[in-house]
Amino acid sequence: MKNIALALYFTLSSYPAYAQLSADQQIAKDQGLHLYQQSDWYDSQPLLKVAAEGGDRVAQYYLGEALRLSNRYTTAEARKWYEAAASQGDLYAMLRLSSKSDPCNVFGDCTGMSADEWRDQAIEIAKKRAKHGNTEAMTVLFITKQGFNWLEQAAEAGDPLAQNTLAGIYKDGGGWFFIPGSRNKAIEKWYRASAEGGYPRAMYLYANYLFENNGKKEDVAFWLKKSAEHGYIEAVGNYALSVAHMPDDLGYTKDLKEAYALAYLMSGFNGGGTAAEDGKMILSDIAKEMTEKEIKQGILLAKNWEKSHPPLSYFPPIYGY
Repeated sequence: MKNIALALYFTLSSYPAYAQLSADQQIAKDQGLHLYQQSDWYDSQPLLKVAAEGGDRVAQYYLGEALRLSNRYTTAEARKWYEAAASQGDLYAMLRLSSKSDPCNVFGDCTGMSADEWRDQAIEIAKKRAKHGNTEAMTVLFITKQGFNWLEQAAEAGDPLAQNTLAGIYKDGGGWFFIPGSRNKAIEKWYRASAEGGYPRAMYLYANYLFENNGKKEDVAFWLKKSAEHGYIEAVGNYALSVAHMPDDLGYTKDLKEAYALAYLMSGFNGGGTAAEDGKMILSDIAKEMTEKEIKQGILLAKNWEKSHPPLSYFPPIYGY
């Protein structure tokens, strides 16, 4: 399948490929990753498992994540796949294995390396990679509390995910700023850098930040639309409402058919969260202003949009909840 979510692409592109997958295994992997990005942690598992059993490190890590999230704790099977990914150098898998709250660590029946050993190994490998400019390694060093400067270095080196994280931390009051106004400038700088770097979630957050801080209406409209076009679900819903002039606060040309198409796609979303329910509510409101013919045209537009744009996605963090 085409159009792998961009947030995931940033992760995949920073690693060498250790496993050569067959065409069928690659298709299963791509489909599984799409479902995972949509918070469909159950249906993604059998597809990810196909590629994981073929030795693909990325599929192994995300299979572990899907198992952990769907069960709400790290099961023995999830740990097995984290260990498989970690054995191929996956730093985030090592961090998952370093959690002392995992059942096997709580009950003292873990096999292999201890939680502390996994953490020490992750830090040691990350330091070596960071010296060679690996921004994901820098981010891991920040996560493991080796210094806030590691996240700043990753952002300065052009990592869109690090830039978005840094902007969020500054927005929440983190970091030190002595000159009045410097914090806001830094927040805008890093959200914009991440958005320009291609991260759809940051495109939306940047648009929202500009809107809340009286930024140019044209810039807000540009980044909201761009985020929606890249499939970020929050942006899709808000863009649909704005195009439908519910309300008209961004200056878009009113287009009920486009708005209906996007809400229609959301209403059929099979992943997690409230996207489908939100889409149905928006759909109902928009339909009140449309003729039956216009609604049919909106549905056709939705099908064409689906073929020419990335799948709807939450773009969840690589190492988050």
